[in-house]
Amino acid sequence: MSSRIRHTLRPLLPSQAVVPSSARRPRLALPAVPFFRDPAHTIPTKWSLFRPLLRDSKYFPAVQRELRTLWKAKKGLTSVPRVRSFLEDQYKLLSKKDTSSAQDEVAQLNSRLQEKYDQLDVKARLVAANYEDKRPESTKQPRLTGAFHRPTLFNPPLPRLKPQPISISMMIHNRLRARERRMERRRAYASYLNDMKLETSFWREIGASGEGGQSDWTRGKDSRSPGSWDKILRDEIEVMDGRFQKENRRAEMVFDNHSMERVGKARKRRDDWWKDQQDQARNKSKG
Repeated sequence: MSSRIRHTLRPLLPSQAVVPSSARRPRLALPAVPFFRDPAHTIPTKWSLFRPLLRDSKYFPAVQRELRTLWKAKKGLTSVPRVRSFLEDQYKLLSKKDTSSAQDEVAQLNSRLQEKYDQLDVKARLVAANYEDKRPESTKQPRLTGAFHRPTLFNPPLPRLKPQPISISMMIHNRLRARERRMERRRAYASYLNDMKLETSFWREIGASGEGGQSDWTRGKDSRSPGSWDKILRDEIEVMDGRFQKENRRAEMVFDNHSMERVGKARKRRDDWWKDQQDQARNKSKG
């Protein structure tokens, strides 16, 4: 009934009727590509203006650096008048490259810019050195302290580093958490195994049997069931025990000759440094 009502309410047009163009749904026009992404603008700008400017200034490194800095600063321009003004100025520079007076002006400009960038480079090095001194201790390059990082269940024998790298700390942390989870899982599996043994022994005592009068589901470790009913649990426990044994072998590892030599050299450097500090303090106290 409802389908019949919908059919009667549907607007019908004669077969020869034509929908006027004004009644048709207008098509959505595709968005225009902005000029700063249009290849007709970007390709000529790059290959006919920017690259020639860099090529002509290859003997003037300061001028070339200034050009790169300027173009990088103007890279985000999206205003047509501002982009047109900038490109016109750059084309004027490109058109003056062949005159002798322009070469002299570029040479003088290069010398002035070189002084400017020399000062900026010195300032940048000072800022970097100041940051290097003030940065946190944990971000400094690890160095040998002359001590040993003894082998444990979670790490092999390693030379002691200060500060200790995050990778070593996370390795020890992850192995510690993995051992805790493995111990809990092994306890649970051993408990399940014990419960299953008690359950099967109980059903054997009361003489319960499966289909066909045989105790198929209570098979023990005999020829009829090579894998036995507890094989899955025993395999999992065996894998976990193997990982425990691997940890024990890791804790029993010893330092090799190369590591001993590195630690010995680091310890000697540390002792020499402390001796120099004590001598300097003694000389200051005497003076």
